[in-house]
Amino acid sequence: MKKSHMVQSPNDQRLYQPLMLANGLRVLLVQQQDAEKSAAAMAVNVGHFDDPVDREGLAHFLEHLVFLGSEKFPQAGEYQQFIATNAGSHNAWTGTEHSCFYFDIQHDAYTAALERFADMLSAPLFSTEAVDKERHAIEAEFSMKLKDDGRRIYQAHKESINPDHPFAKFSVGNLSTLDDRPGQTAQQAVRDFYQNQYSASRMTLTLVSNAPLEVQAQWAERYFSGLPDGLPPKAALVPPLYLDEHLGIQLNIQPHKPTQRFVASFALPDIQPWYRFKLVSFLAHLLGDEGPGSLLSHLKGRGLVNTLSAGGGIDGSNYKDFTLAFELTPQGMHALDDILLASFSYLAMLKKQPFPSGIFAERQKLVRWSFLYQEQKTPLQLASDLAVNLQHYPQEDYVFGDYRMEMPTEALYQHLLSFFHERNLRLMLIAPEVSVDRQARWYHTPYSQLPITTDLLKKLQQATPLPDCHLPDANPYLVEELQLLDKAASKALPQLYYQADGMKLWFKPDADFQTPKGHIFVELTLPNTTAGLVELALCKLWLELFLDEINEQFYAATTAGLQYNLHVQQQGLTLHCSGLAGNQIALLYDILQQMPKCRFSESRFIELQRQLVRHWHNQARNKPITQLFSKLSALLQPLNPESDTLATVLENCSFSDFKRFYARMFQQVHVEALMIGHWKEQDISTLQQQLAKWLGTVPARCQRSERFSHNTEGVGPIWLELPLAQEDEALVIYLPARDRTPLDMALFMLANHLISPEYFHELRTEQQLGYLVGTGYVPMNLRPGMAFYIQSPRADAKLLYQATLSFYQRFLSELPELSADEFNALKQSLASQIRERDNSLGNRAKRIWLAIGQGDYQCCLSEQIQQELSKLNLADFVIFCQSLLAPDYDAIFLATSGAPPHSHMKTLDATAAITLLKTLTEPQ
Repeated sequence: MKKSHMVQSPNDQRLYQPLMLANGLRVLLVQQQDAEKSAAAMAVNVGHFDDPVDREGLAHFLEHLVFLGSEKFPQAGEYQQFIATNAGSHNAWTGTEHSCFYFDIQHDAYTAALERFADMLSAPLFSTEAVDKERHAIEAEFSMKLKDDGRRIYQAHKESINPDHPFAKFSVGNLSTLDDRPGQTAQQAVRDFYQNQYSASRMTLTLVSNAPLEVQAQWAERYFSGLPDGLPPKAALVPPLYLDEHLGIQLNIQPHKPTQRFVASFALPDIQPWYRFKLVSFLAHLLGDEGPGSLLSHLKGRGLVNTLSAGGGIDGSNYKDFTLAFELTPQGMHALDDILLASFSYLAMLKKQPFPSGIFAERQKLVRWSFLYQEQKTPLQLASDLAVNLQHYPQEDYVFGDYRMEMPTEALYQHLLSFFHERNLRLMLIAPEVSVDRQARWYHTPYSQLPITTDLLKKLQQATPLPDCHLPDANPYLVEELQLLDKAASKALPQLYYQADGMKLWFKPDADFQTPKGHIFVELTLPNTTAGLVELALCKLWLELFLDEINEQFYAATTAGLQYNLHVQQQGLTLHCSGLAGNQIALLYDILQQMPKCRFSESRFIELQRQLVRHWHNQARNKPITQLFSKLSALLQPLNPESDTLATVLENCSFSDFKRFYARMFQQVHVEALMIGHWKEQDISTLQQQLAKWLGTVPARCQRSERFSHNTEGVGPIWLELPLAQEDEALVIYLPARDRTPLDMALFMLANHLISPEYFHELRTEQQLGYLVGTGYVPMNLRPGMAFYIQSPRADAKLLYQATLSFYQRFLSELPELSADEFNALKQSLASQIRERDNSLGNRAKRIWLAIGQGDYQCCLSEQIQQELSKLNLADFVIFCQSLLAPDYDAIFLATSGAPPHSHMKTLDATAAITLLKTLTEPQ
């Protein structure tokens, strides 16, 4: 085949070959020799912008329907079942101007999957039955999102733009837009849409496999030459997003979940022609800086905002909204003009200075390193990303386009800044207390629209630079050059490097991924943070205050390829540093040093206490399924109480309470740490010395605490009724293992592997009981388990239970009919998923850190599960599946309404359930 003229990293060992089929389909073939699965993705230059004005949501509807039967494979659900049976996964999405379909699968099933994939895209049936059922699925999806603030705000935005721009259309669709009408059924509408929009000339395909490129080319030709063709490329988008009357306005929007946000947006043209410079993202870096001298530092210092993000906003082929989004303090709610004026003052500073080429060069260096040493994506991620890239970039940049960052001219930089003026401005205030006078269609968002006053516009025009604001200084965390660790230095398993004096230190040099990155995990056992609910709530508040306090000091590290994450866990705290190895140990030590000695102001305590309490109360507005799983976690994990409980506790804590807690917080400490990645012997020695030095500053050392959990053993089935203030009903059925052996894990994993696609197809596709339907392997407290879950807009919990029970009884009746070959194929499919190798250093680091936390120091649990799986026979598996239905099985049913009549299970409320489970607490 011809050599590909594409820019790729010298560390990228894949082979790439673009080609064009006779029908106009652009294809990119990728040979990845070590790929554990094959994958494919098809991007289509058709999205909801292309919906007929009287059939909004049609592109989204079509995306659903293509999975439900095609000419060669007419049975609905056959594609999904085939993918799942062969250790694969699949999905699709519909955006504004594009849709994308993708899957991955075992190599030996790839061609059969390609045949199905190509047929569903070239000859979808759109059967009467599928159309009728899937309309209800779209309606359920729409209903589920009625309280989603993202969509509610989006809709208000849509109603304040040029109505001739396709962004104004309703994107999701529902029963009213997808109904049957005189002269045109919904079935005919979707068939017409497919014929008028779907064409190979608008499609881009990526295949990723270990097969040679020549073979992949034959597959592309064989399976995808039959795609419809003949349509011309789509015409360019012409109507502007905003007319003059849509600028200079402010939208006031009442959210469903209480929040206080202020957004300033500037209308830009299509930015795709500038992709080679990444200039818009660079400007976002300047405006969104969080270090000393930044706009955020100025506004936080005045007590007006808590956070600032820059550069977001909608974008498409002829428009881009560049946003400055602020999370407000109560004082900031009354000082919107001051926030806006400060923002324009910062812009005035940028306009008066020449292009900051030094800062740009720093970003260039980091982007270049990201390209050279990028962590490998899964075949599915790679296929999906590249299929979309083919829609946006010329051939040479299919792989490199996201990383290309050339130095722009001064003229181009100033041209971009010229769009940031008061006449090109829109504002949005999102808060419960705003005044409203109308309601948005579809999502019923309360909002109002007002002109920005002439007086304010004049002030913004006259804004001058602020004396305390300046561009970021040279980044002290940015290393000069990077060197890779020799592959021979890698170790297969983590080694216990040091254990004494309240510290345990693990080390695993790892050069497998040929990336100069590393990870350091430090678990701090802090007994005084886990003594009770008050301590737990105050620890979580301390975390917010601490991150808020150190953010400005260490922001430069996060822009230099370093990341730090700190979270509360059952021992106390875990600090995780990652990214480029250079300067990472110094960053970690600097953060540790700050922990016991930060000084917090009462005003920040009050503000972050208010935020955290509001956040916890807002979780009660999450969708029912999410709330039920949160309740399950709280029931079984003593140190993971429900958010409402924590909110009530924290509301009653004073600043004095917090100071007393903080004074005791680090009085006893134990450290367990892991260093993994691009590290040498001298690095682990340095880390050990730094941790020992830090430990020397704390009053006392302790041992790692025992973990406790609530055990369901002997409880028998219980029905926990949790009425929620939402229209949808939901049910979660949790089936915990009675032991935690590798055999139990293999059994539950296999049960979920078999049941998941069938349960989804039966209750979601066939019975249309809800949009959120599925099963999952859910380990809890180191024990395996499985959960059924379903959320429905039209069925109560009793009906959901009966439907699940009927499904499972039928599943049990059919299970013994599996042939030995079919059962072995299913086991092999699951085994291939379990043994999937780590595809990145980050994934490996998390897996090994989790194994250490579970006491699996040889990291062999996965292998033990596979061994048990290989020995498992169908008869024993049937007995196991039948046992889950036993009347004395310790199942937990969490539901939004009452239990079915004549039920043999105990019906409890939340308090009674916790009391019952507490009697069974045991150390792990």
